[in-house]
Amino acid sequence: MEKRGVKPKPLAKQAGLGETAVRDFLDREGADVKLGTLRRLANALDASIEDLLGVEQVPLTGRVGAGGSIIFDENTSMETVPRPPGATGRFEALEVVGDSMLPRYSSGDIVYISREVDGVLDAYIGDYCAVRLSSGETFVKLLARGSRPGFFTLRSLNAADIEDVEVEWATPIIFVMPRAGRAALQR
Repeated sequence: MEKRGVKPKPLAKQAGLGETAVRDFLDREGADVKLGTLRRLANALDASIEDLLGVEQVPLTGRVGAGGSIIFDENTSMETVPRPPGATGRFEALEVVGDSMLPRYSSGDIVYISREVDGVLDAYIGDYCAVRLSSGETFVKLLARGSRPGFFTLRSLNAADIEDVEVEWATPIIFVMPRAGRAALQR
């Protein structure tokens, strides 16, 4: 809050909280701050809960296919991975499985995304993205327009493209942690 020049009283009002809740968060000494309070504060500050708490980890929320089909199944183990250096904001991480995107992405790499919207923004066309199909399959691919409106082609680097599919959401890959980097950090 200090970095943003925000005072407790206006923040409490903006977050729809009492001043005591904000003071409890700032003191943290013996105060049991509820998750709902943290969410409200994070939303009011346009930050993540991790940012508020100074956590240097990002949730590993699932896996994406780079080759075989991966049905998106949100990881409930609460496994985390290191936040990319200097990165701020809301992130989630996905583990790459498969080799259709070699040499750019390898099986075991961690890709970081910031999924703010469902659907596909025009700005994402031509970007390497994490993509969830309406069938539930999730891939890391180069996103291209399909042959008709509302459909997309997912381009691979060394395998056949997946043509004319309906996409539930797509979001660009923002950072990548190679599997070797992940292994080194876990030692």
